[in-house]
Amino acid sequence: MQLALWGVPMKRLNFAALTASAILSAAPGIAEEERAARDPSSLRLQESFDHIGAEVHSLSKDGRDVFYIDEGSAEDKPVVFIGGQGTSLEAFQLTEFARTTREELGIRVISVERNGFGESEFDPSLGYKDYADEVLTVLDDLGIDKFAIMAISGGGAYAAHLAAAVPDRVTSIHAGAAVSRTLSSRAEPDCSRSAADWDESLSAYTHKPKDWWGVPGSPVLVIPGWQTRAYADGTRSFYVSGQLGDPSALTHESMLVCRDNAVVDTSAVQAPVYLYFGEADQAVPAEEMEHWQAAFPNIAKAVVYPGEGHTVQYRHWDQILADMAGYDDHTVVCRDGESKLIANEDVAEGEFLGICAWQ
Repeated sequence: MQLALWGVPMKRLNFAALTASAILSAAPGIAEEERAARDPSSLRLQESFDHIGAEVHSLSKDGRDVFYIDEGSAEDKPVVFIGGQGTSLEAFQLTEFARTTREELGIRVISVERNGFGESEFDPSLGYKDYADEVLTVLDDLGIDKFAIMAISGGGAYAAHLAAAVPDRVTSIHAGAAVSRTLSSRAEPDCSRSAADWDESLSAYTHKPKDWWGVPGSPVLVIPGWQTRAYADGTRSFYVSGQLGDPSALTHESMLVCRDNAVVDTSAVQAPVYLYFGEADQAVPAEEMEHWQAAFPNIAKAVVYPGEGHTVQYRHWDQILADMAGYDDHTVVCRDGESKLIANEDVAEGEFLGICAWQ
């Protein structure tokens, strides 16, 4: 009998004999050297798989598939994570360089994929409120009542609608370099561009996610694999379901701000709001923080980090985690070679902010 290997016929081999022969021929030298270095009985092999990314789940809402991730245990504090414009569920992985800290602080993250990105089917009729409804459907299915919101960049537009929809269920809101385009205090948007014009300009990014997600000069590049993972988010957003770089979903999201129902009233949201912006951010200037301060009645923190750009939320993700966990009266610092939570009043001027890995 013959076997086909990549379409090429070959005679059946005695694999058992071949394997034994290979082991015997390799045994002298390598095996003895390794035995001398470490006793095999002392090796501790893992019992479970290592983490390589969040599992994507799905449920159906009114005949539409909704995709989400749920990272953490049922006892942890739930946080709804809303990534930046044009991002997919993969965007959350860009914060998992601090997974150990997140788990230590007891933070459970739920994130729901937005319309047209990743595995979510594109429906041009859907808007901000529809996304909030999908998030609430997921939370209800998971049995989650109270939750915090963490929004990055363009995700801020959706965060405002989600908080306004169920203000009594929101425990806190955290906005990292987040847009104010759906707040009543927003600056008037430019709605003069056509969909065709948006398509033409955005297709350069959807066809080449490296340009969409490139962050040259950012401090986050010291994190091994961060930039590669960011490219993976762009690939998931614009390709994973056969979009082939179609800019329609990104154009749609860019134009939502011009719809009649884009602005939402957040005056009933009493949850504390935490704002994190970068002084050097050119994508979402620090001045946008003022719109958040005007739109929400309970601002607990408003900080502008000197010299930080549009990746400020990742550079200070450790502090955001601490704030979300309820340690907003403490600051994450690297002191004496150790990462510590220090009471705010005890933080020295010029102290290094963040875990020691940033040094």
